[in-house]
Amino acid sequence: GALAASTAGAHPHMWIDARAVIDLDEQHRVTAVRQVWLFDEMFGAYAIQGLKKGKGGALPDDTLKTMAQDWMKALGEPVSHYFTRVTVAGKSAVFAAPRDARVTWNPKTGRLALAFTLPLAEPAALDSAGAQVDIYDPTYFVAYAFEEKGAVALGGPGAAACKQAYRKPKELDWNTMQQLAAIPADPDAPPEQLFAITKGLTHRIEVQCS
Repeated sequence: GALAASTAGAHPHMWIDARAVIDLDEQHRVTAVRQVWLFDEMFGAYAIQGLKKGKGGALPDDTLKTMAQDWMKALGEPVSHYFTRVTVAGKSAVFAAPRDARVTWNPKTGRLALAFTLPLAEPAALDSAGAQVDIYDPTYFVAYAFEEKGAVALGGPGAAACKQAYRKPKELDWNTMQQLAAIPADPDAPPEQLFAITKGLTHRIEVQCS
């Protein structure tokens, strides 16, 4: 896919510093998940090689626009599903078409960033269990980090009455890392055991409203 780097070998192949804002309406329903993904420098170098650059290493707007379109298309594939899952009342919410997708390039840091909004097709009303937002790559090609202060937040008119708790994925032990590394890069159908492992690698945001 468009996001697959050419470097085979150990998983993961790409590191992303991420931020997520979960939007809630007045009725405390989840309406959208807004995300910003800051890619690592190696991916930045790979993704822009051979592209025509402007002054100071800047990339032309139309190049960035095309990138954003291509990436969102790749991310929209069923296997990727934008690496985002919103679960309310035990059901996965359906997303409408993503919007506000844009790619930015910082020649100084050598890092590309992708920002986009995933609106839900229908606002999801929370039950007593709240909502669970999981952000992860089931093929474990991408490793996410929500390290920055305020990397996870609530937005929209319902934010004040609700709270969120962010749960990090469990740390991988050496054996599991070896298993993951043994799986060929970019498998068409990742083996079941991989999914069993990567399920625990999800970054989970729990949303509760009073």
